[in-house]
Parts: sequence; structure tokens; C-alpha cells
Amino acid sequence: MSKHLTKQEKQRVSHQWHQKRAPLHAAVLLIFLAIPFLSHHWLFTSSAPEGTRGEDVQYRISMVGDMMLGRHVEEHALMNNFHIDYVFEYVRPYFEESDYVTGNLESPIVDAENPEIEEQMEDAALRHKDIHLHALPWAIDALEGAHFDSVSLANNHSLDYGDLSLYETLEHFENRGVEILGIGHGLDLSTRQTNDGLMDSSRISYFDIGEDFRGAIIGVTDSYVRGFDASENVGGVFTSPNMDILANRLIHAKTPEAQGGGGADMVIVHIHWGDEYQVRYNEDQQVDAQFMADHGADIVIGHHPHVLQSASIVQGRDPLNEDRDHEALVMYSLGNFVFDQGWTTTKESTIAQLDILKDGSKKLSFVPLWIENATPRETGGLLKPYRDRRIFRMLSKDLDSEIYQVEGGRLVIDLEKTNVLKGGFLHD
Repeated sequence: MSKHLTKQEKQRVSHQWHQKRAPLHAAVLLIFLAIPFLSHHWLFTSSAPEGTRGEDVQYRISMVGDMMLGRHVEEHALMNNFHIDYVFEYVRPYFEESDYVTGNLESPIVDAENPEIEEQMEDAALRHKDIHLHALPWAIDALEGAHFDSVSLANNHSLDYGDLSLYETLEHFENRGVEILGIGHGLDLSTRQTNDGLMDSSRISYFDIGEDFRGAIIGVTDSYVRGFDASENVGGVFTSPNMDILANRLIHAKTPEAQGGGGADMVIVHIHWGDEYQVRYNEDQQVDAQFMADHGADIVIGHHPHVLQSASIVQGRDPLNEDRDHEALVMYSLGNFVFDQGWTTTKESTIAQLDILKDGSKKLSFVPLWIENATPRETGGLLKPYRDRRIFRMLSKDLDSEIYQVEGGRLVIDLEKTNVLKGGFLHD
């Protein structure tokens, strides 16, 4: 006859059973709790890179898309007691090893912590806009710390708070280490006005790298809001209805200094255009790209769609020499770079890097990035091949397969197989 255990005996047996298995249970629980962290690490993450620039690179120019250093990006920084420059933590090495860095800043600088400014913001916010963006002045510190040389503010958010955002932005960027493009006190200003300290929204900015390279860069927007556009006596952003002025600026930049021009070896155009969240560029973008290629643009940096769009080689004409072929490399959209949007295509990103090698040859490569908590970082983990394939497929779908390849984890365009930057570049 089997013996029936009392309640106390059953409890004692159960306790002994759990004691024997406690180490195993603890290990299982630890593994279970670690799965989210480990899976995220294995699937997604990468560390900050080291040694991103080869010894054969003479000059490097890095270009990125949309940056927004306000709204939830700012909230996340404040909540975690971070400085806003945390968003550049994993990409700063790319910029430290570049000679020139540029991108699109899609948030005006407004000192909302100043009670006098904060009091004006509600009335200044444009009523015909649903979304109003701004960043605090510490955003400029972050851009400087990340080694940005210029940012374009020719976009559809720079004047979200009307004249308040315009003059706050101009004031806070004054005498800082980052030059602003596509915004100013007026349009096509006279020499006298610029000598008086006024900034022309349509101005070309020149930068010299070494003794034998001169670049030129300008910002313009095809996506803007009523009242944003600068005019002769009104401050604002440089907008697409003034493409004749853009053409004049491009031609002047490429004209040799001996003939009174800017003497630029290369001209870069920032342009805010296209349809938001559309992975295919539209007809207006194609028309504008052709226009810029026909007037001497060499590199076009597109932004505004918030997703990646393809790069393309656009056949144009040399405005200074009809007998010479001219092609422009048009990047229709570099997507987001620092932004708080959360669906997959808005988190796929890239850094475009133009390298002029010591032997005089040129190439452009795309570094594949993934944005997490508004922070871009190179793709990594088990998902890297999948994410790289998606990014590279989007960027290359309009390129001739003979001019590009995937090399060293980058999509690389061999510009020697094109007519981009040919004819007079670096004294060739």
C-alpha cells in the first residue's frame, strides 16, 4: 500500500526539487532575458569605424541627406541627459577623415529656451503649415563637433516660424564654423548690400582643399511653402522659380578666375525636391537635374523624400565649351541622416563620399547606414547583408552595371568610366 505524503512533506520534496534545479533555471532565465539584447546586437549593431580613408586618397568630400535636430531627437537627448551631438557618435570618424563635409539641415535654429523668444513662437508659427520644426542653438555645436563645413537650409522647414526662424537662424550661425547655404536676407543682392553684411540666399560658397583644388557649393529648394522664397528685398530661401539665377551662379562658378569667374574645379548643388516617401524620382526632378547638368553642375545632392532614391549619370552640355562633353552625377535623394521617423525605408541611409585619389582618378562610394533612435551608424550584425543589398539596389538601379561594384562593404562608382568631373578638373 503506497504511502500518501502529507502537505508539509509535499512542500519539502518540492523545495528540494527546485533547489537542485535552481542553477539550471537561473541560467535559462538569464538566457531568456538576454535574448532581446543579444539578438539586437547580433542582428543590427556595429561599432564606430576606424581608418575609413585609404592611403591613396588625396581629397575626400562627404555628403549626407536630411538632418533634423529638434522634436523627438531633442526630447530623447534631454530625457537621457545627452548632448544633442550623441546622434553623430557612430559616424563622426567618417567626417574626421574627410576634407569637406556637407548636408541638409531641416530645422531652423530657434532659441526656445530664451523666454523672450519662446513667447513669440506661437504667434510666429505659420498657420498654413501643419508641422513646425526647430532646433536649439546647441545643434550648431553638434554640427561643428561632427566636422560639418556647410549645411543647406534651402528647404520647406527653414521658415516654419516666419521671420523669427529666419533671423534667429542667421544670427546663431553668424561667425560659427559651419557655413549655411540657400538662405539669406534677400535674393541676388548687389555687391554693396553684401558688403554691408547682408547674406544673399543665392550665393555660391567656395572652398579650397590643398593648393590645387577649388570647390563651389550652393543650396536651392523646389519644395517650399508660400512666403518662404527670398526676393530682392525680402529674406528667405533660394527657391526653384529663380532657376535663371541658379544657372548664372553655376556658370560663373565654372568660369576661370582669369575671366572674372569663380574658377571652381567642381560645382556641387544641394537641392530639396521630389515627393516625400517615394522611392522613385518624379519628372520635375528629372527636368531640374537636366537643367543643372546643362549649366555646369558636377554633383547634385538631393533630399526631401526622406527615403533613398537612385543615383544617375545625367548627360549635359558644357556651358563654357560646346565641344566638350559634360556629365553630372545626380543623387536624387540621400534619404534621412538624422531624423526621428520610424518605418524601415526612412531608416535606411548612406554617406556619399567623393574621393580624388593621388593618381588623379576619382570615385564615389556609398557607405550603408541604418538609423536607430535618430542615430545613423554603419549597418552591422546578421542583417547587414540584407540591409546593404536593399540600400545598394536602391542607389544603383539607374546606373550602368559597368561603372559600379560593391567593394569593401561599399557601393563604389568608378567616375573614370564616366564624363563626370572631366575636362580641366585638377588641371587634367
